[in-house]
Amino acid sequence: QGARGYNLIQIAQMTLGSGDLQQAVELPSGEDLNEWLAVNVISFYNEINVLYGVLTEFCTHEACPIMSAGPKYEYLWADRDETKSLRHISAGAYICLLY
Repeated sequence: QGARGYNLIQIAQMTLGSGDLQQAVELPSGEDLNEWLAVNVISFYNEINVLYGVLTEFCTHEACPIMSAGPKYEYLWADRDETKSLRHISAGAYICLLY
């Protein structure tokens, strides 16, 4: 399992950087779908964590007071027990609440 998992990681790393999205998500011949998905989900999670770590240096509560996707879209936070009450929170606080 260890060597096989390592091979899947190598394949995922080679294809993700290629720019060919079709090739990057294609299940390699002879590989188990669940193992391939697990390797890619873990890789995606790790990449997002690195990106978030870099962004937190610049995107403070003062510099990024809202979680947005450009000037037209703002993400509001809804607590699980109170979905009718939406809160305006900073981008950093929004991401922390997701984890």
